[in-house]
Order: sequence, then C-alpha cells, then structure tokens
Amino acid sequence: MELNQECVLLQNELRKFAQQVISEKVDENDKACSFPSDNIKQLAEMGILGAMIPEDMGGTALDLIGLVVSLEEISKICTSTAIIIATHNVFFAYPILKYGSDEIKKKYLPFAATGEIIGGSANFSTNEITTEQQGENVLLKGKNPFVLNAEANGPFTMFLPTSNDKKDVSAFIVENKAPGIKISKNQNIIGLKAAGISEVVFENYSVSASTVIKKGDEGSAVLHETQDVARICLAAIALGIAQGASEAAIKYAKERIQFNEAIISFGMVREMIADMTTKIEASRLLTYDAAMKYDANKNYSRAAAIAKHFTGHAAVEIATLAIQIFGGYGYMKDYPVERYFRDAQVINVLGDSPAEEKENIVRETIG
Repeated sequence: MELNQECVLLQNELRKFAQQVISEKVDENDKACSFPSDNIKQLAEMGILGAMIPEDMGGTALDLIGLVVSLEEISKICTSTAIIIATHNVFFAYPILKYGSDEIKKKYLPFAATGEIIGGSANFSTNEITTEQQGENVLLKGKNPFVLNAEANGPFTMFLPTSNDKKDVSAFIVENKAPGIKISKNQNIIGLKAAGISEVVFENYSVSASTVIKKGDEGSAVLHETQDVARICLAAIALGIAQGASEAAIKYAKERIQFNEAIISFGMVREMIADMTTKIEASRLLTYDAAMKYDANKNYSRAAAIAKHFTGHAAVEIATLAIQIFGGYGYMKDYPVERYFRDAQVINVLGDSPAEEKENIVRETIG
C-alpha cells in the first residue's frame, strides 16, 4: 500500500518536526499537564490545523490519508498533541464543514484553519446533562467531565439527545466563554495529560438555534458520520503510539547489557519484538486502507471500525510489551514507555468502548 509523493513529503516533514521540536518538551508537558500551545501554533503555520478545511476558507484541504500520516508521526512522539489536532479537525471542523449552514461555516472555519481558534468537542459517552426546552432555545444543566481541547478556550461541538425518547441527537456548537458555563482542567486522567481535557459544568446554558448544526434524525447522522471519520484518526494515533513504544524498546534492548551481552540477542526479547512488529504492520494496513476508502468515496464505516478496534488493542499490547523489555525501568517516568502505555489506554476507549467497537463491526458486517 503505497502513499503518493505529496503524502510522503508531508509525512517526512511532520516526522522531522515531531522529532526535533515536539520531543523537546513532551515529558515536561505531560508531567505538568500543560497544553502545548507553542507546538500547536507552529503546526497551524504548517497548515495542519486546516487539514480538513477547504482552501477557499483558508485550509489546506488534505486527503484523509494525509491527516492520518500526520497524526501517526506526531503521536509517535506526543499523543496529546496528536489528539488536539485530531479533535480540532474531525470532531470540530468536520461536522461544521459537512452539515453546518453557510453562516456557521463562515463564523468558525476560516479562524479554525489558521489556528486563531482551537476547536474542541465534548465526548458523547460522558454527558451527564439534562435538557429543558425554552421557546426556540434549549437549556442545559449538568456536566461533561471529558471535553477535548476545552483548555484552549475555543468553541466546541456537542452531541446531545434532545428528543423526548432520547433517540435523536442535536449537534451544536458551544461558546465556552458564554454565560452559564464553568470550565476546569481535568487532571484525573491517566493519559493524554497535555491534551487540554477539561470538565465543563452547565448552569442553565442556553443553546440558541443559530448554533445548531443539525437536530433530529439529521443530528444523529452527523454524530455517526463524525464518529466514523474519528475512528480512522484515532486508529492513526494508536498506530503512532505503538510505533513509538516499539522503537523505544528496540533502542533500549540494543543498549541494555546483561550477562555481558545486549538483551536484543535474548530469545524472549526477540520474540516480543516480532509480535510488536507484526501488529504494527497489520495496524498500518488497516488504518491506511480505511483512510483510502474514505478518500475514494467508498463505504468506509466497516473499515474504520475494524481499524480502530484492532489498532487500539494493538497499541495497548505493544506498550505493555515495551514495558516488559525495559523491565523495572519501564515503570519509571524517566523513560517514555510508561507514557505510551497510559496514552494507549485512553485512546483505546475514546469514542467507543471495545465492546461498542465490536458491535459496530458486527452491524456493518451483517447489515
């Protein structure tokens, strides 16, 4: 499965940036739970924040495979930075681009493309919110403890059941500086500590009709399509984690001496590296295939579900093997594999639980 020349050049550019720039403060940002604003600003200048936004709105209009290889390279070094980029492009910009009114597109997308605003999204499965109709508007009460990119102080998308039977979903945009909203950084997570994840509390926050992307059956369609595209990007991030953990483990195994020889020569270590490498190559093929199906306007839902399920599991398994190769050092924050392990755990359950992913695969398979 070959990438075109443009995609290879982008991949090389992002690999160089991640290794030379992002790597400098990745551990510092993780320990301090610090949003990597400088990295995001530079990525905006490179056009990555506008990856899914058309050129006439200031974006770079990359194919999805271009975004996928970008996320893979970034997450090899810093998963938090990769999830910020994915959230901004997929959970925020994508539903606006595909389903928003012209007014909503003009209000947000040109500024999202340049990084003047960093868009976020409230995780659908962690909503603890009640709704109340007030004329044409809807009042929100409650909280969501897992709002991606909320620390960036930009608007964020939200998908919330608003019908009486709770089956239909409204997709809308929340302005996080509006009355009735309180945001606090969420540090009670094991991974993605620098991703700007925050808890948002709603106290009679009013959702006006002008911020609604779609509602009813159409709102549910927006959610499902956004989740499908997100699965591909989350698979790309999991792939990057797996590759980063594997490379760190191989490097360590070549340098670590026991019984007068490098542990890379030990049979058990070599067996683990073989298993890691096989899972990484399978994950890459599945993820790239799903992205290319999307770019070719083919049905990609099943491929997206399979890629996310397999690669999410693979990232956790490979990070675990990497820790075993490091031995006791693998549990220490002086080495990167414990961070890869923590980040992989979050990515594996983000959006869908493994059980929900299996149901998605079955539903898409049997029809």
